[in-house]
Amino acid sequence: MKNSAAPLQQRSASADAISSPTQAMPAQQPFDWVGISLVVLSAAGFGTLGIFGKLAYSQGFDVASSLFWRVSGGAAMLWLWLLLRGQWRVPQRAAMSAFWLGAMVYTLQAAFFFCALTYASAGITALLFFTYPAFAVLIRWLLVRQSIDRWQLLTLGLAFAGCVCTVNWRYETVSSVGIGLGMAAGAGYALYLVLSARLVQRISAPQTAAWMLLGATLTMLGFLLAQRQLVVPASWAQIGTVGGLAAIATAFPIVLLFIGLKRLGLISTALISMLEPVLAVAMGIVLLGEALWVGQAVGGSLILMAAFCLQARSRPQG
Repeated sequence: MKNSAAPLQQRSASADAISSPTQAMPAQQPFDWVGISLVVLSAAGFGTLGIFGKLAYSQGFDVASSLFWRVSGGAAMLWLWLLLRGQWRVPQRAAMSAFWLGAMVYTLQAAFFFCALTYASAGITALLFFTYPAFAVLIRWLLVRQSIDRWQLLTLGLAFAGCVCTVNWRYETVSSVGIGLGMAAGAGYALYLVLSARLVQRISAPQTAAWMLLGATLTMLGFLLAQRQLVVPASWAQIGTVGGLAAIATAFPIVLLFIGLKRLGLISTALISMLEPVLAVAMGIVLLGEALWVGQAVGGSLILMAAFCLQARSRPQG
């Protein structure tokens, strides 16, 4: 009886594996070059925000109006895409989760970031903001008790050291209020990433981004109407700038980021996204003629090294 029971148990285990593909198949393969490339492209897209932001400010837009046209234009493009493809229908619970993610978490972290810029330099604010991978690990542990190993901690430290290297400390000023706001922005963005990583398992990346940006749009519109300070594009140059903010710096990179989250997971995506300031500097050199200094090159190399080391150690999980 014992000998006959063993094959039955093996067949039962095989049947369970077939009926549960999420358990039988690996959750992540080492060196997903497609996923890595998508997140790098996403970081490059977000890196253009400074360029389009400078254009917007030079054309008479204020911060609030720029943010509104950024999220509303991105939402309009994604909704048009979903309508044309007949993919606009999603489960109500997932839609509302994405909507409130944009209306509350995304908008709040953006507000913290721009408020921090009034109390601290852009370099310090960016550095504090890019503590978000550490916050993401903490939030994930608090929500699902998912642990992190020493190798992941090492790569997080290496990536943050890369961010520190990109700041030219001789020209930076520090404010306690600015530090608090910058870290609040990082924590808010980490929460946004953690919740987004769960959402993209239920609905597609464009659907998640469309509902999220719709929520952010309505929140920003309510604020601007209350303040009566919305600047409306009145020239082709302003329309072009708004289009760049909406498409290149918002809709395009958010969708790629969400696809990367689904393919790579939270930690790898967060680490690779830390290339954003490095890519922003590179585009500033090419497009605006800005200067490069050695710290930025070293910092970018450390961030890349951290991302590839983490992917190299990734193993399929059953």
